[in-house]
Amino acid sequence: MKPISRVTVATLTLSAAVVATLSACSGRNETPPNAAANAAASTSPPSAAASSSAAPSTGSAPSGSSAPAAPAASAPQARGPAGGGGPVSVTLVKAEKRSLAVGLDLTGTVTARRTVDVRAQVGATIREVMVREGDTVRQGQVLFRLDDRNERAQLERAQAQLLRDEAALADARRQLKRSEDLLGQNFISQGAVDVQRTAVQTQDASVVASRAAVNAAQVALSFMTVHAPQEGRLGAITVQPGAYVSPAGAALVTISQLHPVLVSFSLPQRHLPDALAALKSRAAVVEVRPAEDLAGGGKAAASTAPVVFVDNAVDAASGTVRVRAEIDNREARWWPGAYVKVRMNLNSVEGGAVVPVAAVVQGARGRTVFVVDDEGVAQSKPVELLAMSDGFASLKGIAPGDRVVLEGRQNVRNGSKVVDRGREGGKPSGGAGTGPAASGANKEAAAR
Repeated sequence: MKPISRVTVATLTLSAAVVATLSACSGRNETPPNAAANAAASTSPPSAAASSSAAPSTGSAPSGSSAPAAPAASAPQARGPAGGGGPVSVTLVKAEKRSLAVGLDLTGTVTARRTVDVRAQVGATIREVMVREGDTVRQGQVLFRLDDRNERAQLERAQAQLLRDEAALADARRQLKRSEDLLGQNFISQGAVDVQRTAVQTQDASVVASRAAVNAAQVALSFMTVHAPQEGRLGAITVQPGAYVSPAGAALVTISQLHPVLVSFSLPQRHLPDALAALKSRAAVVEVRPAEDLAGGGKAAASTAPVVFVDNAVDAASGTVRVRAEIDNREARWWPGAYVKVRMNLNSVEGGAVVPVAAVVQGARGRTVFVVDDEGVAQSKPVELLAMSDGFASLKGIAPGDRVVLEGRQNVRNGSKVVDRGREGGKPSGGAGTGPAASGANKEAAAR
């Protein structure tokens, strides 16, 4: 009979707890009966709880006191737009009304305006090298001197032959003059005068031939001194004094003109009309930057250049046309053979609202952006892309001055409440569901 009395006491205790819980819930309408029953059961003695689990219950809580108890009044967690919690922390930018330059980013190479391989005109031995490798030379400057002793002797021989022929010509002319005087006195015949006139003409031709021989000897002698055919910078010198050179041999040195220089690049054939228009206008539409500056994050100023050459045929294999632009290189900034980044400005788009490309959302139904109103509510708006260049997009569908979500848009939904992180002057927040706005929402939920 003693165990029966314990069960009875436990049952009465549990029933009183259930009645009190139901009365409290009917007045406040907040805590569920199951939670109150579990709380009452957790406060009962172990023996009473065990006895109540075996006894049938009418209107009592389910058995199993190990289930977790729900808190009486907990603040809802801010879970972003999907959970209906606090504002989403984002970064906003304002759409600007300005023109957007549209261009092509290409890769090009620097080439010398003119490059000349200096070779020997005749076979001879190098007597003297007058320059050093890497020197900057002017046009006509002496580079090499060859062994010219044989050529000088040939010139002297030709000059002597010319003097002999000129003397013979002078004697023939005197003989012709005497013959003409004798013919006037009828001492000689006309045939004798004609013979003397022929001799004068023959000797005159010999003088012309001798003069040509002298000129040829002078030309051969001039080949013994090698001059710079243009101004520029010397490359590697391949010969030294005492070396034998010939016209069929290797180049003695290479001279490259470094001011100005050319930038060669390949342009897609669909932009051929733009290249031809730039060639006709001679406008500086090409911007050139060193490739290493962009790779290293440098911000070196770009050099502008006009288009000076467009090839007369499109490469059938690549579908591109070769284009060249001329760059001033007085400071020797550009070196032939170097790779550079080329930007060719094609046109300028006006009338659009310009925002960073990262703010545009590409979806199945097209492009959209999230625009935030004065109350901090984000609304998705469809836009039309007018142009895109340098990380910016010119859009149609939003107005200049609209605040657009740039960073954090992956957490934003249509109608979401957002808070700016501070790019436009707002205070930074710790993320979605935090910050002053989220704290106020949590306090209001706790008060309810």
